[in-house]
Amino acid sequence: MFSIFSRRSWRKVKVELLIEAENVVTPVGKEPLRGKKMKLEVLEKVYIVVNEGKIADIAESDSPYDPLFKLKAKLVLPGLVDPHTHIPFYGYREEEFVMRAQGASYLEILEKGGGIINTMGKVREASIGDLVSFNRKFLDEMLKKGVTTLEGKSGYGLRKKDEIKQLKVLKILDELHPIDVFSTFLGAHAFPKDRMKDEYMEELMDMLGDARKYTDVVDIFCDKGVFTPDIARGFLEKAKKMGFKIRMHADELENVGATKLAIELGAISVDHVLKIDDEEIELLSESNTIVVLMPGTSYFLNESFARARDLIDSGAIVALASDFNPGSCPINDPSLIMNLAVLKLKMTPEEAIVAYTLNSSAVLGVAHDRGSIEIGKRADLVLYDLPSYNAIPYLPSHDVVRAVVKDGKVVYKK
Repeated sequence: MFSIFSRRSWRKVKVELLIEAENVVTPVGKEPLRGKKMKLEVLEKVYIVVNEGKIADIAESDSPYDPLFKLKAKLVLPGLVDPHTHIPFYGYREEEFVMRAQGASYLEILEKGGGIINTMGKVREASIGDLVSFNRKFLDEMLKKGVTTLEGKSGYGLRKKDEIKQLKVLKILDELHPIDVFSTFLGAHAFPKDRMKDEYMEELMDMLGDARKYTDVVDIFCDKGVFTPDIARGFLEKAKKMGFKIRMHADELENVGATKLAIELGAISVDHVLKIDDEEIELLSESNTIVVLMPGTSYFLNESFARARDLIDSGAIVALASDFNPGSCPINDPSLIMNLAVLKLKMTPEEAIVAYTLNSSAVLGVAHDRGSIEIGKRADLVLYDLPSYNAIPYLPSHDVVRAVVKDGKVVYKK
């Protein structure tokens, strides 16, 4: 798996960064891991050698190297990858939090003009500068928690100029911030109240050409009260013909057959899937569609949790994400998401880490160059003040990240 070697030479090799690690913990490979293969390798007392933004060596001795910078850590993991957030948004929805606590459902809030429609109004009023400033602080927070790559979506504009505005903001954030920001077009997030459904579907079809200038991934909320599979099919088939890859918010509120449609169309991922049954689990186990689970949303909405244990045991590919958004999950801390994955989804800490690194990288199509600590991959690394990887979900939201390395550069350090 690793090419671990020591060089004995009278001349030391100059490198940019050397990390002395008591434990290096990582999945292995360039493809997502499924079922019983969701395992981690543990290397004790090694040195990670970083040069030109990549992992150049994993050595048993530091003697061959002359580093420009040197770090020490008890525990080193690959940079965490959050493959499903709703950045960029604007404003908060704390009133809805109180409504839900008093018994209102997600759909009831949506029907009263809350939920996605609430945030839509705020995003439409916000300028590009407003959106960049408001969301940049969230990236700062996530970086300090070990996130080095994430995905963001449009979906709070629900008309062409504001959907494209969100995609422009994601491009700017990617350029400004150390975190790599991947973009997804989610114009099919909800139906705006001021247009008929057929009229908005025509607008969505028209938006695809403009959205394609900013991203090659399209998503749709296929569920009760939003886009049914019959409506979704035509939109997604056109998107595929235009070169888009497909992702789907699927069967979160009710099993409407969205997961089956996603598998049929060769979707990259199905996300949420709280209401799927045994048949869909079997289909997923036989497919390459990745299941993105977000226990923070179930927790925050006080809803049922996804059947992660059944999915993993069947051999399906499972990734974890935050679903960070202003309404159904204002949680962006991966340690808390992993805590919920262990306690509520019945995943092992090992599985949770694989799901938040290599498998989540695969959702974004970048498992070939990140998501694990291997020679030749990007030097995206999280250094922890922890004795073992089991302590990450055990100590959610604690200040345990010592440093974060992104593309070989130290971008956060205590």
